[in-house]
This record gives sequence, structure tokens and C-alpha cells, in this order.
Amino acid sequence: MTAFTEDEYYDEKFNDLQLANEELSSVRFYDCTFRNCDLTEAALRACKFSGCTFENCNLNFIKVLDSEFVDASFVKCKLVGVNWTEADWPRTAGRRMLSFNQCTISHSTFIGLKLPGCAIVDCMAKNADFREAELPDTSFAGSDLTESLFGDTTLTGADFTRATGYAINPTQNRIQKAKFMLPEATSLLYNMDIEIVD
Repeated sequence: MTAFTEDEYYDEKFNDLQLANEELSSVRFYDCTFRNCDLTEAALRACKFSGCTFENCNLNFIKVLDSEFVDASFVKCKLVGVNWTEADWPRTAGRRMLSFNQCTISHSTFIGLKLPGCAIVDCMAKNADFREAELPDTSFAGSDLTESLFGDTTLTGADFTRATGYAINPTQNRIQKAKFMLPEATSLLYNMDIEIVD
């Protein structure tokens, strides 16, 4: 049994919930806060999280099957191995659908998603898959993007200041007006068939 008996919750605070391996179906949360909750490998089916904040939660390997996330914020959470493509996203994405701050989102999948203005700030985002995603004006500031995949990705106006480990081919991604910092920005030249000398 899960801890939720209602179909909808507004402005609630949930602390220390233990829902690892549980299934949550068709529950809607509006402006709720989840703190120190364990939802490891939980299945969230057709749920909605609007204006919700997750703090210090373990959400590793959650399944977000047909669930909606609107202006959802994750702070200091573990979100390893989440396939975000299984969620229910609107055809015309609004801004700030997802915000990750000081989270671990390694091995997560964002293939083909439209998430303009998303925030992935000061995160561990190794081996994440951003191919074919539309991420204009997204902030990757301070994040470790080692071995993460970018291909046919829209990154116009994105912020990569203080980000590390990224390998982005400028000829295969849209990076106009994106912000990069030296020395990491030199990685953009590696696919250019040129010789870089000191």
C-alpha cells in the first residue's frame, strides 16, 4: 500500500516517505514538497506533478510512465537511470518543465524531448542521453557531462559555463549563442579535423 489515499493533493509537505518499489497510479500533486523521500524504482503511472519540489530524495530508476511534470524542481536528489521519454509531455512544451540543481541524473534519457529553458545546474550528468532533444536556453552550468550524448540536439542559447566533460560536435548540433568557458570550450574543436598546437 502507498501512503496516498486521495486522488489530488495541494500544497502538501511529504517528509521521509518510504515508497521504494511501490506503484503510484493516477495521483495528482499541485505545489507539493517532497523531502528526504525514497522512491527508488517506484513506478509512477499517469501521475501529475505540477509546481512540485523534491529535496534530498532518492528517485533512482523511477519509472515515469505517462506521468506529467510541469515546473517540477529537484534539489540534491538522486535520479540515476530515469527514462524521461516515458513521461507524458505536451506537444508544445512550456518553459521550465524540469529543473535539476545539485542532482545526480547520470544514465538518464532525454532523447527527442522538448524542454526549453530546462535547468541542469551543478549536477552529475554522466552518460545522459540528450540526442535529438530541443533544449534551447537550457542551463548546464557547473554540471559534469562526461560521456553524455549530444547529436542533432538544439542547444541555442544554452549555458555551459563551468560545465565539464562535454563532447559536442558543432556540426551535428545547434549551438548558436550558447555560452562556453575556456579551457573546456576547446573540446568543440576536436571534431573539426584540425590540428591544435600549444
